[in-house]
Amino acid sequence: MLEAAVHDYLSSGALDKEKCLSHIKQFTKGENRAGKILKHISVLITKNETILAKLSRHIDAATFSQLSLSDRKAMLLCLFCNSFPITYDILIGFAQAFKVQPIVSKEVIIHKIGSAYGSNRAMHIAVTEILPFIIECGVIERVKLGIYTIGSTLPVKNKAVSELIVFTDIKLSASKSILIDEMGYKPWYTYYDLSNVSPVNFNILVSKKDSSVGKGYLTIS
Repeated sequence: MLEAAVHDYLSSGALDKEKCLSHIKQFTKGENRAGKILKHISVLITKNETILAKLSRHIDAATFSQLSLSDRKAMLLCLFCNSFPITYDILIGFAQAFKVQPIVSKEVIIHKIGSAYGSNRAMHIAVTEILPFIIECGVIERVKLGIYTIGSTLPVKNKAVSELIVFTDIKLSASKSILIDEMGYKPWYTYYDLSNVSPVNFNILVSKKDSSVGKGYLTIS
């Protein structure tokens, strides 16, 4: 549903809410549920308009359709994180936990992000609602109720999608830049394989700057 909405937006520059709602109803039971999903998709498109405008110069609707499944998943996951930053924090929490143990419970993640969001009912609901989307993207797998393990790494080949991944990390981590040498170690990059794309050529959402150490650094354009 989200993929179709992004495709339509890249095609026309606007979200056709009636068309989107019709598509949602094919996969969802209940008017209230369908309306809630449409609201979330509308928020995602609205909050990412500036990003999508820049990406659309390099990824139009036809190009988006031709992206590999991994590229599309990575792109949608980043757009989702930029709309709902708690998603980014959940993924960072998982990545940090997976460094020390292969199986992680939802309660561990709630504890990790609780200091930022507060351990309240709304935060618990948000985590519960976001986890199915993360699982659908394939980067996290559900072992059993409330228990998760690392999923598949998304091999990314498209340059613009690679830039979106780096842009998302810089923006949502509240840092001004990232050393290129750090990309293999930061938690966010646990979920992506960017070895097919050179950061040296980034110029859409982020750009490379020279540094006195290492390969330089990347900053938001």
